[in-house]
Amino acid sequence: MNSDDNSKKYKRIRWVKKILRHLPRRASVHKYPILKHFSTVVKKRAYLWSFRVDDVVPAFYVGWIITLLPIPSVFQLLVAFIAAIFCRANVMILVGLQLLSNPFTFIFLWAITHKVGAFVVSILGTDAVVTLLQEACTWNLGNCCKYATRWVATTVLGAIILGPILGFISSFIYKFFAKRAKKMPFWTKGGE
Repeated sequence: MNSDDNSKKYKRIRWVKKILRHLPRRASVHKYPILKHFSTVVKKRAYLWSFRVDDVVPAFYVGWIITLLPIPSVFQLLVAFIAAIFCRANVMILVGLQLLSNPFTFIFLWAITHKVGAFVVSILGTDAVVTLLQEACTWNLGNCCKYATRWVATTVLGAIILGPILGFISSFIYKFFAKRAKKMPFWTKGGE
Protein backbone atom coordinates (compact mmCIF):
# COMPACT_ATOMS: atom_id res chain seq x y z
CA MET A 1 0.00 0.00 0.00
CA ASN A 2 1.48 3.31 -1.00
CA SER A 3 1.46 6.62 0.84
CA ASP A 4 -1.38 8.09 -1.25
CA ASP A 5 -3.73 5.20 -0.40
CA ASN A 6 -2.82 5.53 3.27
CA SER A 7 -3.61 9.24 3.30
CA LYS A 8 -6.99 8.62 1.62
CA LYS A 9 -7.79 5.90 4.14
CA TYR A 10 -7.00 8.08 7.14
CA LYS A 11 -8.79 11.03 5.59
CA ARG A 12 -11.97 8.91 5.41
CA ILE A 13 -11.49 7.77 9.01
CA ARG A 14 -11.10 11.37 10.21
CA TRP A 15 -14.18 12.41 8.23
CA VAL A 16 -16.33 9.65 9.80
CA LYS A 17 -15.02 10.45 13.29
CA LYS A 18 -15.82 14.13 12.78
CA ILE A 19 -19.42 13.31 11.82
CA LEU A 20 -19.93 10.86 14.69
CA ARG A 21 -18.24 13.03 17.32
CA HIS A 22 -21.44 14.60 18.65
CA LEU A 23 -23.50 11.41 18.83
CA PRO A 24 -23.89 9.65 22.16
CA ARG A 25 -21.74 6.57 22.59
CA ARG A 26 -22.06 3.62 24.86
CA ALA A 27 -19.20 4.86 27.05
CA SER A 28 -20.38 8.49 27.24
CA VAL A 29 -24.14 8.05 27.51
CA HIS A 30 -24.07 9.11 31.17
CA LYS A 31 -23.06 12.65 30.13
CA TYR A 32 -26.31 13.39 28.28
CA PRO A 33 -29.09 14.99 30.36
CA ILE A 34 -32.00 12.67 29.54
CA LEU A 35 -30.06 9.53 28.67
CA LYS A 36 -28.09 9.52 31.92
CA HIS A 37 -31.15 8.08 33.68
CA PHE A 38 -30.99 5.06 31.38
CA SER A 39 -27.20 4.66 31.34
CA THR A 40 -27.12 1.33 33.20
CA VAL A 41 -29.73 -0.17 30.86
CA VAL A 42 -28.05 1.20 27.75
CA LYS A 43 -24.52 0.10 28.63
CA LYS A 44 -25.62 -3.52 29.05
CA ARG A 45 -27.15 -3.75 25.59
CA ALA A 46 -24.54 -3.68 22.82
CA TYR A 47 -27.13 -3.98 20.05
CA LEU A 48 -28.31 -0.43 20.74
CA TRP A 49 -25.01 0.93 19.41
CA SER A 50 -24.23 -1.68 16.77
CA PHE A 51 -24.40 -0.87 13.06
CA ARG A 52 -24.60 -4.52 12.02
CA VAL A 53 -27.36 -5.22 9.52
CA ASP A 54 -29.23 -7.38 12.06
CA ASP A 55 -29.48 -4.41 14.43
CA VAL A 56 -30.12 -1.68 11.88
CA VAL A 57 -32.91 -3.25 9.80
CA PRO A 58 -35.43 -3.45 12.70
CA ALA A 59 -34.56 0.16 13.53
CA PHE A 60 -35.62 1.26 10.06
CA TYR A 61 -38.95 -0.60 10.14
CA VAL A 62 -39.97 0.44 13.66
CA GLY A 63 -38.47 3.92 13.28
CA TRP A 64 -40.47 4.78 10.18
CA ILE A 65 -43.72 3.64 11.77
CA ILE A 66 -43.10 5.74 14.88
CA THR A 67 -42.02 8.71 12.75
CA LEU A 68 -45.30 8.68 10.82
CA LEU A 69 -47.56 8.21 13.85
CA PRO A 70 -49.37 11.34 15.06
CA ILE A 71 -47.32 11.65 18.25
CA PRO A 72 -45.73 14.95 19.37
CA SER A 73 -41.96 15.12 18.87
CA VAL A 74 -40.85 14.87 22.50
CA PHE A 75 -42.93 11.75 23.07
CA GLN A 76 -41.74 10.27 19.77
CA LEU A 77 -38.17 10.29 21.03
CA LEU A 78 -39.17 8.52 24.23
CA VAL A 79 -41.26 5.95 22.35
CA ALA A 80 -38.38 5.39 19.92
CA PHE A 81 -35.89 4.87 22.74
CA ILE A 82 -38.14 2.33 24.46
CA ALA A 83 -38.88 0.61 21.12
CA ALA A 84 -35.15 0.30 20.45
CA ILE A 85 -34.71 -1.62 23.69
CA PHE A 86 -37.66 -3.94 23.11
CA CYS A 87 -37.05 -4.50 19.39
CA ARG A 88 -33.30 -5.01 19.82
CA ALA A 89 -32.57 -2.26 17.30
CA ASN A 90 -29.97 0.46 16.83
CA VAL A 91 -31.02 3.40 18.99
CA MET A 92 -29.25 6.08 16.94
CA ILE A 93 -31.05 5.13 13.72
CA LEU A 94 -34.39 4.81 15.48
CA VAL A 95 -34.10 8.15 17.27
CA GLY A 96 -32.54 9.78 14.20
CA LEU A 97 -35.60 8.89 12.13
CA GLN A 98 -37.74 10.74 14.66
CA LEU A 99 -35.93 13.94 13.73
CA LEU A 100 -37.58 13.74 10.30
CA SER A 101 -40.86 14.54 12.01
CA ASN A 102 -39.98 18.06 13.10
CA PRO A 103 -42.07 21.26 13.35
CA PHE A 104 -41.46 21.99 9.66
CA THR A 105 -42.39 18.55 8.28
CA PHE A 106 -44.89 16.91 10.63
CA ILE A 107 -47.95 18.46 8.95
CA PHE A 108 -46.79 17.17 5.57
CA LEU A 109 -46.04 13.68 6.96
CA TRP A 110 -49.32 13.44 8.83
CA ALA A 111 -51.26 14.66 5.80
CA ILE A 112 -49.73 11.96 3.61
CA THR A 113 -50.35 9.20 6.16
CA HIS A 114 -53.92 10.44 6.66
CA LYS A 115 -54.56 10.38 2.90
CA VAL A 116 -53.16 6.84 2.61
CA GLY A 117 -55.21 5.66 5.59
CA ALA A 118 -58.38 7.31 4.30
CA PHE A 119 -57.80 5.80 0.86
CA VAL A 120 -57.43 2.30 2.32
CA VAL A 121 -60.53 2.76 4.49
CA SER A 122 -62.54 3.95 1.46
CA ILE A 123 -61.36 1.04 -0.71
CA LEU A 124 -61.91 -1.67 1.87
CA GLY A 125 -65.09 -0.10 3.14
CA THR A 126 -64.04 -0.93 6.68
CA ASP A 127 -65.23 1.94 8.81
CA ALA A 128 -65.47 -0.48 11.74
CA VAL A 129 -62.13 0.58 13.23
CA VAL A 130 -62.98 4.24 12.90
CA THR A 131 -66.45 3.68 14.35
CA LEU A 132 -65.02 1.80 17.33
CA LEU A 133 -62.62 4.65 18.02
CA GLN A 134 -65.43 7.16 17.75
CA GLU A 135 -67.55 5.17 20.20
CA ALA A 136 -64.59 4.84 22.57
CA CYS A 137 -64.32 8.61 22.77
CA THR A 138 -66.02 9.31 26.10
CA TRP A 139 -65.92 13.08 25.96
CA ASN A 140 -69.09 14.77 24.87
CA LEU A 141 -67.50 17.09 22.35
CA GLY A 142 -69.90 16.36 19.53
CA ASN A 143 -68.57 16.45 16.00
CA CYS A 144 -65.13 17.67 17.07
CA CYS A 145 -64.42 14.38 18.84
CA LYS A 146 -65.89 12.40 15.96
CA TYR A 147 -63.66 14.06 13.36
CA ALA A 148 -60.58 13.96 15.59
CA THR A 149 -60.86 10.23 16.24
CA ARG A 150 -61.53 9.55 12.57
CA TRP A 151 -58.43 11.57 11.64
CA VAL A 152 -56.27 9.79 14.23
CA ALA A 153 -57.53 6.36 13.13
CA THR A 154 -56.85 6.98 9.44
CA THR A 155 -53.46 8.56 10.19
CA VAL A 156 -52.40 5.60 12.34
CA LEU A 157 -53.57 3.21 9.61
CA GLY A 158 -51.57 5.18 7.04
CA ALA A 159 -48.48 5.05 9.28
CA ILE A 160 -48.85 1.29 9.69
CA ILE A 161 -49.05 0.92 5.90
CA LEU A 162 -46.36 3.42 4.85
CA GLY A 163 -43.89 2.66 7.68
CA PRO A 164 -42.95 -0.87 6.57
CA ILE A 165 -42.71 0.24 2.94
CA LEU A 166 -40.28 3.05 3.82
CA GLY A 167 -38.51 0.67 6.22
CA PHE A 168 -38.00 -1.85 3.42
CA ILE A 169 -36.61 0.81 1.09
CA SER A 170 -34.29 2.20 3.79
CA SER A 171 -33.04 -1.24 4.83
CA PHE A 172 -32.43 -2.21 1.19
CA ILE A 173 -30.33 0.93 0.69
CA TYR A 174 -28.44 0.31 3.94
CA LYS A 175 -27.71 -3.32 3.00
CA PHE A 176 -26.49 -2.23 -0.43
CA PHE A 177 -24.07 0.32 0.99
CA ALA A 178 -22.97 -2.01 3.80
CA LYS A 179 -22.00 -4.63 1.19
CA ARG A 180 -20.15 -2.04 -0.83
CA ALA A 181 -18.34 -0.72 2.24
CA LYS A 182 -17.11 -4.21 3.14
CA LYS A 183 -15.48 -4.51 -0.27
CA MET A 184 -13.58 -1.24 0.16
CA PRO A 185 -9.95 -1.46 1.27
CA PHE A 186 -10.88 0.82 4.17
CA TRP A 187 -12.57 -2.07 5.98
CA THR A 188 -10.02 -4.79 5.36
CA LYS A 189 -7.34 -5.57 7.87
CA GLY A 190 -4.15 -3.65 7.25
CA GLY A 191 -5.73 -1.83 4.30
CA GLU A 192 -5.11 -4.76 1.95
